Amino acid sequence: MLRTLPPVNLGVRLPHNANRLYSLSKKECMANFKHHSEFPKAKQLQAFRFPYVCFTCRKSYKYPAQSAPRICPQCAKPMEMLSRKFSAPKSKDKQQWLKVQYLVEHGFRFYAAYEMHGAAAVRMKYPSTLEDAKTFVLKVRQKEVRAA
Repeated sequence: MLRTLPPVNLGVRLPHNANRLYSLSKKECMANFKHHSEFPKAKQLQAFRFPYVCFTCRKSYKYPAQSAPRICPQCAKPMEMLSRKFSAPKSKDKQQWLKVQYLVEHGFRFYAAYEMHGAAAVRMKYPSTLEDAKTFVLKVRQKEVRAA
């Protein structure tokens, strides 16, 4: 059953195929229809947001993860992606930012790190000062050399 409705011209310019638009059957209209469940949800598109830090500006921004490097919106330099559990220090606290930069330069991205005590794995705490960070990196590197 075809439905044909005459286009009503109320001073509005109608497209050249206005008659065709009104003459489609329900089956033809529904052929291109997609149910809303087929479209990705906003939550699925960006499930987690990771902190990206800029050591030049000493700022942290949270963005969805991506393989391409992110650029700092303030100074236009590349940013580093860290663990979701990373908590950025205040931008005025230069010593803490130096510690974070030192750890990142040596491969620590603030993911959970474990050390073995017998058969049990115990989570290591990240250091609180730059001096502690230097000994922490040496200690972990020595354990890696012994294990290899």
